[in-house]
Amino acid sequence: MSPMNQQSNYAFLQKYQRLQLSVMFDDLIDLEFATIGFSKTDPSSFWNLALTDELLNEKQLDEIETKLTSLNRKTTIYFENRHDLANLVSLLVIRNYKKSFEDCWQFWDNGQIDTKHFESTKKVNTDKDLKIFIDTFNACYRKDDPQNPYGELGEYLRVTEDAWHRHHAANRLEYFLTYKGDRPVAVSTLTNYEDIGYISNVGSLMEVRGEGFGKAATHYCVDRSIRNGHTEHCLATEEGHYPNEFYKRIGFSIRFTALGYTQTASTN
Repeated sequence: MSPMNQQSNYAFLQKYQRLQLSVMFDDLIDLEFATIGFSKTDPSSFWNLALTDELLNEKQLDEIETKLTSLNRKTTIYFENRHDLANLVSLLVIRNYKKSFEDCWQFWDNGQIDTKHFESTKKVNTDKDLKIFIDTFNACYRKDDPQNPYGELGEYLRVTEDAWHRHHAANRLEYFLTYKGDRPVAVSTLTNYEDIGYISNVGSLMEVRGEGFGKAATHYCVDRSIRNGHTEHCLATEEGHYPNEFYKRIGFSIRFTALGYTQTASTN
């Protein structure tokens, strides 16, 4: 997408929330000044947050906090990391919020797609394929892995499985396995929504690192996204971690970052 036609970063984040509806978010609650994304199964700050583009006031924060508290969730405020929203950070700090994460939004930069290992990459089409995907995905994410800032997947595996059952038939979610010989060694996911191809769940087994399988799993999703007619091919990493640098090396560039501030104690 050319810079002149590029949607605003906030408009992109709004669309991303809708992309995740019934995938990770079970509900989106419009408060006019913010949109709350809520997950029934995952209590983490990533999936229970209020997206805003405004300098919220005390009353608006009270309303957000009341709603998320009623859902038995901590309050996280999510917004683009921009200079004109600096006063929002100040207000949140006063109200006992701390920065819990910073998403780095990276977009494919129209580089050359490396098709190595494409012939050994297959789409998950059956329950048997899904079982192999889940097992491989789990094996790719270990707590003792220096390249993995996320730790073990735990409950997220069940969420991943349930989401595939809901959306694979309509091609909204596509899961992929990349093989080395007969052995699955890497995984990736492409979510299709309007003009966006969102890439996630990329991982490779520790023992095949450096052989190009993680890159292949990612580039396969980019190629698929292009073939699906999307104009934006993107992913999110956490600022300052290994995956951030990895995706820069294989053709992605940073467009913007977004902050998550989570309340650590009640102000009441």
